[in-house]
Amino acid sequence: MRLTPLTCAALTLASRVVAQTKVTADNTTQPVSFFYTRPLSEAPALNVTLQADFTPGYVFVSPYKAIKPAPYIYDKFGNLVWDGYGVTGSANAHNFRPCEYRGQPHLCFTQVNQQNGYGIGQGVIVDSDYKVVATVQTGGNTEPADMHEFQLLNDGDTAILSAYQIVPFDLSYFNITTGLGWLSEGVFQEVNVTTGEVLFEWFSTNHVDPSESQITPNSTDTGGDGFGPQTAFDYFHINAVDKSAASGNYLVSARHTSTLYYINATDRDVIWKLSYQGDSDYSCSNFNFSFQHDARLLSENDTTTVLSIFDNASNGYTTTTSQSSGKVIALDHNTGVATMISNTTFPSDEGVLSTSQGNTQALGNGGFFHSWGNQPYFSEHSANGTAVLLAQFAAQGSAQNYRAFSADWDSTPATTVPDVYAYAINSTAATRIYVSWNGATSVSSWQFYGGSSVGDDLLVVGQTAKEGFETFWEADKFYQWVRVEAIDADGNALRNSSYTGTFVPSAMLAGACDESGCGVASSYSS
Repeated sequence: MRLTPLTCAALTLASRVVAQTKVTADNTTQPVSFFYTRPLSEAPALNVTLQADFTPGYVFVSPYKAIKPAPYIYDKFGNLVWDGYGVTGSANAHNFRPCEYRGQPHLCFTQVNQQNGYGIGQGVIVDSDYKVVATVQTGGNTEPADMHEFQLLNDGDTAILSAYQIVPFDLSYFNITTGLGWLSEGVFQEVNVTTGEVLFEWFSTNHVDPSESQITPNSTDTGGDGFGPQTAFDYFHINAVDKSAASGNYLVSARHTSTLYYINATDRDVIWKLSYQGDSDYSCSNFNFSFQHDARLLSENDTTTVLSIFDNASNGYTTTTSQSSGKVIALDHNTGVATMISNTTFPSDEGVLSTSQGNTQALGNGGFFHSWGNQPYFSEHSANGTAVLLAQFAAQGSAQNYRAFSADWDSTPATTVPDVYAYAINSTAATRIYVSWNGATSVSSWQFYGGSSVGDDLLVVGQTAKEGFETFWEADKFYQWVRVEAIDADGNALRNSSYTGTFVPSAMLAGACDESGCGVASSYSS
């Protein structure tokens, strides 16, 4: 059964079993979840406002500028599945999604110290137990990896990484003649994941002159003024790299030139360029685009290349269209004409204008999944463009998300156990039990055990279906000690929790509590 619309933070089930998702903050700032079994979690509370016939799978996001920036997994009903806060250390995570590594599903993301418009860090590979198994760095004399691109190839034998290289440069073309200027150039490398060997690298200044930029120094919030290394002029702004399975060549997207470049994997030359604003080898017959992100090759043959982009249509200063969108474009190599095949916009009459970030993921059913960049939404669309899912994770102008993905994922974490909290107002009241297991996707139900002491054999006292991230169940009477067992859909036992004592408030505290729990302390007693 589909529940439409569903706001996970306000979901109430008319039974004794409820998914306990409380919300702190408010819906005009950054609503975050609260769970008894994971009290330090402040995962964004999704507001799912549209649900229809969406594809199976989970949603992978990594909001930053959030209360707790981290990679997170949700189901498409808005329930948290995995809270990854801490896995990235004190850095931000970007580009978070499943990836294949050594024949097994893993999770990949970039871990970066955030700069103005880019990042400095590394690629990270995490296994299905949510443990870091490998990191990937750039090599040679290139700066550390940037946030914009990290993609495993060949079952994880190699990886593509982007980077931003700061170099001294003659910027007299831009009227900077009082001294030496500083330029940020776009770089990407393909490296061997195991050895770190650089197999291929490309530097934008060797092939794209700064005069081709669609911005000038000190004209945008991320462009830089060119007066020093910390404010280098970012004329190129590399934000996507995709390798052709057919030719081995590379497709590169540069935001600040509003151009796509098809790079020869042998001599590094630009084979062709696609742009609406700048120099282009193809004319855009029925569309325009600008300041795009996430260029991906969908199909190629001798006469036609089909690719997708997220068309921001604006950088906040120059706008070519009133709405951002996901576009599929066909390039005819014989005629030199580029034709838009499909255009997917945000599911509202006015749409949205995402002035940075965003992505367009092609799904197996012909539909698309979008992150709307600096606008705090993600959505899924069917092949005909109809929206089948829309969710918001923060207020506009607060948290942002670089890319979002829809994909399958399966995990029964090998090194953790379910978390349990048990409560009763007194020793004659029924015990209330809360249970969750961060990241576990295989749990179908929970079996509850209760007893008077840890030394006793605890008896089975009930079972209930898993609901949301944290499931609540009320026992028939008081149990001093409880334990919970995770059960899969076939009835197999997965893992037991630790023994957990039932919390009973003292006589002094009982006045601030009732049968459902205790209020949050906000002051000292007089």
